[in-house]
Amino acid sequence: MPRGQNLDRARQPREERARLLGVKLLGPGEAAQSFWVRGEKPVVEAFRRLSAEERGRVVKAGLEALGYLRGEERREP
Repeated sequence: MPRGQNLDRARQPREERARLLGVKLLGPGEAAQSFWVRGEKPVVEAFRRLSAEERGRVVKAGLEALGYLRGEERREP
């Protein structure tokens, strides 16, 4: 028997694996990506303490406030 042949039968459904890990599956139109954030230490630490959903809302609000979502892309020196 080839190695790993029984994995499909032994593996739990995605929803159950996510529940056991304490994570929420991505919804329609959502995406996730890991990246580094550089900034003042207290700001980065506060951002890190947020949940993934809260971080997404913070990023969206910041991009909207700076005009990046409307294509205005304001650059500050």
